This record gives sequence, structure tokens and C-alpha cells, in this order.
Amino acid sequence: MKGVVYLGDSEVEVREIPKPEPGPNEVVIEMKVGGLCGSDLHKYHSSRAWALEREGMISGHEPTGVVSELGKDVSNLSVGDRVCVYHSVGCGHCNVCLSGTPVFCENEGAFGRTRNGCHADYMLSEARYCLPLPDSLSFSVGAQLACTAGTAFSATNKIPSRAGDTFVVFGLGPVGLTVLLFGEAMGYKTIGVDVHPFRMKNAERVAGGTILNGRDVDPVGAILDLTGGKGAEGVVECSGNEIARAQAAAAARLHGTVVYVGAGAEHLKIDFLDILRKALTLKGNSVYSMGDYFKAVAFLEKHDIPLDDMVTHRFKIDQAVEAFRTFDSGETGKVIFDWEN
Repeated sequence: MKGVVYLGDSEVEVREIPKPEPGPNEVVIEMKVGGLCGSDLHKYHSSRAWALEREGMISGHEPTGVVSELGKDVSNLSVGDRVCVYHSVGCGHCNVCLSGTPVFCENEGAFGRTRNGCHADYMLSEARYCLPLPDSLSFSVGAQLACTAGTAFSATNKIPSRAGDTFVVFGLGPVGLTVLLFGEAMGYKTIGVDVHPFRMKNAERVAGGTILNGRDVDPVGAILDLTGGKGAEGVVECSGNEIARAQAAAAARLHGTVVYVGAGAEHLKIDFLDILRKALTLKGNSVYSMGDYFKAVAFLEKHDIPLDDMVTHRFKIDQAVEAFRTFDSGETGKVIFDWEN
């Protein structure tokens, strides 16, 4: 089979790799769609030495496909099942793993980072990380749910607001734009903020609400003007930019909630008086739980959210070099490897 391997210094290579065989409690998945994530670019830009230490590990952590082989003792899956694979892995036995959040396990790993990932014709996974993907959702939506859309849904649900409230998203990359779409579906008055021309244009293409150019206007002042000087009930910061992090708190209203998603800068620098005088609630969001996945699927089955329209570029696996270069340009929405079309 074909699989993608990081070479370091912004290079990848497509290699012929043996097809995996399932062990006890494992399954082999025939890939249908595998997404590229912003965190994949961090690995893409890593050093040659880092890449060599991976010993040919396959990239990718946003998998959807069909179960093609079952290992011994697998009872919860059948050959032919459509699945989305949760992207983080853990020991499987501790309290955080059993609560559906292996991302917080002390022995946490991830597909494409600590084990072979999904940028290949087939991938191997423990059965417990395979989540059912209903026929009503496309494989490209499933790939987004594996990481970006699952994270976006979790972050959006941390805003305790009501339909009609103002909801602001800073950073309109794939995660932030998906947060904006979920906010719209929940009935909020949405405002998106970015500085990248393509991302703003892409947001205007797939989302409603107001899109602000953070270079041309003071976004805090504009948000206050749009809310009669009160600010937003809910703000989600997805860029990881220091300035945007401070603006997110400044744009929130009295008793508002700000959720920080974007990694980026290591330290959070905001005006403490924004927190104190407005009695703000600040929350962090690191990906999502398996329970959130099922809630997100149920929500998507009831609401018409254009996640398929988030995809701007589709590539075959043997086009991996072009796919990573294109994604790295910043002139894309969601980029996927597509085995279906």
C-alpha cells in the first residue's frame, strides 16, 4: 500500500509500505478520507533529525473509512462498518481513558505522531478508538469530526449563552470557521474576525453573520459598536495569536465567557481588569471527548451545516507532496486525501 512519511524541512514522501495486519482487539480500516490538520504542518516543518527518529512513521490523524479486517476478540465492529477514528490514544485503563478523553492520559499518544496514522491506503487501530459514522454523514465530514469539527463542537458548547446572543470567533481557519458554523446553527448572532484575506473570503463563502478584517478595523471597537457598547456574550479564540487573545477578553460583555482553543503563543497576556471588572469566565478547550463526538453527530443530523463546503482541496494519496505544499500556502480551507473520488 501507499503511505505518506515526513522527511523533515518541509518535505514528505509517498512510500510503498506493507499493509497492516490486525492483532487482538485491533481492526484494519480501508481509508476513504484522511484530513490534513494545522498540527500536521508543525511536523511538516520539523527537522530532518526529528523525521529520522520516526523511522518511517505514517502521517495523519483525521481518519474515516470502512472496517476491512477484524482482529481476535473484536466484538463491537463488523467488516464494512463506516467509522471515524478518534485521533488520540491512551493506556485504555485509567480514569481519563475510560471517561472518553484519552488525550489527557499520562501515556497519551496520537495517530501520525506516536504511531502510524491515516495518510495511507489502510490504517491499523484498536477497536475502542473506532466511532460509528452514520450513513447520513459523508466521509469528509467524518474526517473533520475526527479532530477539527469535534474540537469546534466542544468549544462552542462551553459557551453558556442563548439563541440570539452575540457570539464572536477570532481566527477563521478550519477550527475557527467550524466554530462559527456551529454557533450559527445554535442561533447566535455571529461575528468572525481574521486578518488573512483568503480566510475571510472563505468565511464569507460558507458562513453568514459579520466577518471583520482585524487589520483594517479595531475588532474590539467594531464588536462593541455592533452590540450597542455591551460586547459579546460568548467569544471563542482560535488563532493562538497574543493580540487576538487579549482582544477576545476585551470584546466580551459583563458576565461573558471566553473559550481559548488556539495553541500558538505559550503565555496568555490579557488585561486583568477585563476579567475582574466584567466578571468574565475563561475556559480552555483541548480537543474533545468521545462523548462529544456522539453529541456532534446527533447535532449534525438535525442541522444543515455545510461542513462538506469547508473542503477546498482534494488530493489522491500519491499527490501528497502537492497536498502538503498547497496546505502550507495558507490559501486553503480544509484539505483532504480522498480515496472515493
